[in-house]
Amino acid sequence: MEQRFARRATVISLAVAVGVLVAATALFIVLYAQKQDDIRQVEERIGTTGNSIAGENARLADIKSTIGRLDIERTRLSTVNTDLRACHDAARDSIAAARTADKAAFDAAINKVFSKCRR
Repeated sequence: MEQRFARRATVISLAVAVGVLVAATALFIVLYAQKQDDIRQVEERIGTTGNSIAGENARLADIKSTIGRLDIERTRLSTVNTDLRACHDAARDSIAAARTADKAAFDAAINKVFSKCRR
């Protein structure tokens, strides 16, 4: 009877061990599936972030291009402004010369207007 009891105890303990192993395997399978899902979500986030960065890089390139065009336009307008100021100064001098009724000063001022105000 003791032999039967020992066998039964062995069988029960082996059954319990197998049950624990099966439960542990099931738990590991569930955890593995969850981690795989987490990995998939992280990969999606990385892909989304990569696309976002690519979009932002394209936007930055557009902005840099716009800045370059605006800088060229600023330089052109600065040159035009300088030319117009020279014309303005010559025109102002010719008006002042006309008020003095000095023919030689007026002719010199008008020549300056013609040279500075040509376009």
